[in-house]
Amino acid sequence: MNWRTFLLTCSVLFLLTCSTTPDSGGKPASPAEPVQSIPVTPPPQEPKPQIVEQPQKEPELPSSPAAPLPKEEIKPSPKVEDENVKISQEEYKKTFQEVERVIEELNTIIKAGDYHRWEQFLTPKFIASVMDPENLKKINEQPLLKRNKIEIKTLHDYFMYVVVPSRASVRLDDLIFTDQNKVKAFMFIRQDPVLIYQLEKIGETWKISVW
Repeated sequence: MNWRTFLLTCSVLFLLTCSTTPDSGGKPASPAEPVQSIPVTPPPQEPKPQIVEQPQKEPELPSSPAAPLPKEEIKPSPKVEDENVKISQEEYKKTFQEVERVIEELNTIIKAGDYHRWEQFLTPKFIASVMDPENLKKINEQPLLKRNKIEIKTLHDYFMYVVVPSRASVRLDDLIFTDQNKVKAFMFIRQDPVLIYQLEKIGETWKISVW
């Protein structure tokens, strides 16, 4: 065998060896099948909850102040502090109308800040009572006056800082008689009677007084 025949034989044996694999038992290996791509299905997503915007609630406004109770027709119903005092229905009605007019006039005077006209409706007993040192001390202890650093020293101070803020818009709702010439005037606030004046009839004029 010459060298050319030897090289040819080796080439044939090498090709035969490459065409078989140990795992296939000498059988020719089949070409690898192409790998098919498997479509990947994404996991189902949970639906996003829908956000429903709630309408904003309007801010609650504070309720307006209660309107005054409707004024009923004056009914003769005399009320007295002393059972020995007798007031007829006609006297009650007449006195109610007189006192009501006085209070309306006082409202006008106080709203205008007219101290001198207001002073004309006072009895000497009332002035002495207001200016009593013990009474002035109690008045000056009121929180509103203390908070505003106001000290009542004169009757004019009392008018400006006590009467004007508290008596400019009062009304007469009820009367109680102490006697024929002395009455207590009340205004109802939230159905509660509040004393607004003690009045005494001197001659033909009703004046602010104490007793």
